[in-house]
Amino acid sequence: MFLQPNDTIALISPAGPIANKQPITDAKNLLKKWFLQTDLGKNALKSYGHFAGTDSERLADLQSALDNPKIKAIWALRGGYGSIRIVDQLDFTKFISHPKLLIGFSDISILHNKLQQLKIPSLHAIMPVQLKDSINDVVLKQTQNAFFGKTFQYSFNTSTYNKFPQNIKANVVGGNLANIYSLLGTQIDLDTQNKILFIEDVGENLYQIDRMIISLKKTGKLATLKALVVGQFTDIPDNKPYFGKTFQEIILEHTATYDYPIFFDAPIGHIPNNYPLLLGAVLQIDTFSDKITFTQLK
Repeated sequence: MFLQPNDTIALISPAGPIANKQPITDAKNLLKKWFLQTDLGKNALKSYGHFAGTDSERLADLQSALDNPKIKAIWALRGGYGSIRIVDQLDFTKFISHPKLLIGFSDISILHNKLQQLKIPSLHAIMPVQLKDSINDVVLKQTQNAFFGKTFQYSFNTSTYNKFPQNIKANVVGGNLANIYSLLGTQIDLDTQNKILFIEDVGENLYQIDRMIISLKKTGKLATLKALVVGQFTDIPDNKPYFGKTFQEIILEHTATYDYPIFFDAPIGHIPNNYPLLLGAVLQIDTFSDKITFTQLK
């Protein structure tokens, strides 16, 4: 399911619209450097209210990419909102027979959840809309390695919020917290038992983060983890009145009765230097006095 030189990647918009063609140009230029071809979805540039085209148009592009044997990977141009409106209408019959890499994050977590249910790995990684930002060469190289199924590894600083840090090796699932929360109790509810759960989010109030973490706890999603990895929680609005806890303290409060490791500050999420994470695959976490190292596909 990983890429080879000269393979073709579909560029589609399954959720929010892109403002102009620049993300497409940036994606084509980057993939050309990686010796990959591109196929632009028929409706990728459309706009319909909050969405990149109507539900049926976005569904058609995604279904076509899933079914087309010439397409070897699917890269969402951006997130936004909208994947939840079409995910139940997708037919994965051909995709299951010939899996291909799905790439994206944020709202694309809806699709990641579906593929985790199907036990098919998918890549939480940068999207073309981010390529206008100053993404460093290390992130791009590790992302390229992930595209091609090579080992990728990166380290980040140990957080003072970390709890019970230790070496862990287990299957990793998850994605955007708000999207995971939105699927609780549905037919593509996330299975977290004996897994490493990864979460990140953007623009959520502290009380909303509190509500979502409590809901994960109440539904048993936090009870039997191997570890919890907390990525970037960015653009948190000022809470009025003052909430009284940071998002890290909220997470620690609601996981206080559990004895698994919790790792904060993973460089994954709504940031320019958004490192890749292969969901539905084994993640090796190595802990050192001042660093945490993630390794996949070893």
